[in-house]
Amino acid sequence: MSKKYVILGAGGQLGKALCAMFPDAKALSREELDIADEEQVKAFDWSKYDVIINAAALVNADGSETDELRAKTWLANAYGPRNLAKIAIEQNKTLVHYSSDYVWDGREKNHQDDEVVAPLLVYGESKAAGDLAVSLVPKHYIMRVSWVVGDGHNMPKTMKNLADMRINPKVVDDQFGRLTFASEIARATKYFLDNNVAYGLYNVSNDGPVKSWHEIAADVFEYAGHDRNRVQPISTEEYAASKPGFAPRPLNSDMDLSKLRRAGFTPRDYTDMLKDYIKQLPVNG
Repeated sequence: MSKKYVILGAGGQLGKALCAMFPDAKALSREELDIADEEQVKAFDWSKYDVIINAAALVNADGSETDELRAKTWLANAYGPRNLAKIAIEQNKTLVHYSSDYVWDGREKNHQDDEVVAPLLVYGESKAAGDLAVSLVPKHYIMRVSWVVGDGHNMPKTMKNLADMRINPKVVDDQFGRLTFASEIARATKYFLDNNVAYGLYNVSNDGPVKSWHEIAADVFEYAGHDRNRVQPISTEEYAASKPGFAPRPLNSDMDLSKLRRAGFTPRDYTDMLKDYIKQLPVNG
């Protein structure tokens, strides 16, 4: 018998990609089921579903440092997964959960799947706590992702808009990583579930060259038909000095993908995907 899936956080960038990958799944937005509300989670009828796919999260690195959002961030990113973990354990469900490169301090390059977490900011701390809760579920997949690009607000789209509007941005040149397209995370999720990959935690990103945000921004300008030299490099320290409330970021977000490949999944190079993505965006300005 085919497994039945429920997708939580269906309105976000990753949630939308998961809904496209699993068209027959039950898709729930935060408004329909808030995983941070333990009573809502308890009251929901989980008996119809074999797999819980949790794409719900509060992603606001700077805002999460404020009094207004600190507790809400912990509720969404730590208590929410804890609530789902309880259900998955009690009712023998498979729980798929998505982590973040922000759980690391970024001092190491080529982060390993089992590297001890050491987050620099509230958002990263809350994600690390959620990961620990999910890791207690016997049947769990934790996919650690970085620099996500999907249907919504993201850096390449912002850079394309600035390029079209003749604005020359300053972009940090000392934070390094790879883009991860939401569609690729969804493809990996389907592969894991279809092929009964061993449960556990996996680094999941696109393959491709490790680049700085500055290099990727310059690539976006070039792919959009603009002069890549219009993008000015700036250090994270300089950028933070001009942005009050700027939360610390890991300088290195690139991940070792050996375990992912050993599982039989071959991640696509993000380069061509980025070119195609930029080409399909409308001209702005």
